Amino acid sequence: MSPGGGQGSGLGTRWLHVGAAVAVAFAATGYFAGLRAPEMPARPVASDPHAQRAERAPSYSELREQRRGANARMYEGALESLAEAPFPVKPLPMATPEQRAQAVAVRQDHRAYDGAPPTIPHEIDQREVPGCLACHGEGMKLGNRVAPKISHPPYQSCTQCHVVGDSPRPLVQYQDRPGNGFVGLASAGRGERAWPGAPPTMPHPTLMRDDCTSCHGPRALPGLRTSHPERQNCQQCHGSSARLDQRAGGAGGPDLAMEARP
Repeated sequence: MSPGGGQGSGLGTRWLHVGAAVAVAFAATGYFAGLRAPEMPARPVASDPHAQRAERAPSYSELREQRRGANARMYEGALESLAEAPFPVKPLPMATPEQRAQAVAVRQDHRAYDGAPPTIPHEIDQREVPGCLACHGEGMKLGNRVAPKISHPPYQSCTQCHVVGDSPRPLVQYQDRPGNGFVGLASAGRGERAWPGAPPTMPHPTLMRDDCTSCHGPRALPGLRTSHPERQNCQQCHGSSARLDQRAGGAGGPDLAMEARP
């Protein structure tokens, strides 16, 4: 073999070894790259229209209690947007005797007896929990109808004391009322005054009547509305009447059960 032919054969073998080494290096790189964990795609942000697909599927209990979708909050604030602006807290004109007599007559129409919880003058669905506080929580005026503010702290079951005036069943007119001979107390009228011009005493107990503005505030009937709603502490001037608080007996009976003694 000639010297030139030997050199050519050695050069070819060397290039063959280099190619084999490169192939082994690529194979090893691909093998170890396949052992690594695949990279997960980034979680879509809230602005992505497809982000809802990545949320956790809610349970049936969550679907029953939560509102979802574009109209989930469509009723929030609906009543507040319909309510009229609150009455200005400023001195008001004194009520006339005719206005007071009309207000007392309207008040008696919504009570079974004097001092009883007022009845509900509209229909409610008694198969569900009524949302009484939506209108009566802070008081509201819609057109010519006024929903007075509750005079006591909010309780869970409003219909335990307040019943529908016309129908005890939901959305049904019920006229067959059982006979009842119960006679409640007669109204004591106005509170007494220590002297002419003095603040009158309260002619009723204060139990469940913590908020005087419920019946005597700016939203009340004109005959019962106070002329000075800007004064906040009512019992600073108007005290309770022990004589009227202790009265007992039915209508036409004795007005007092015991007299206040020193």
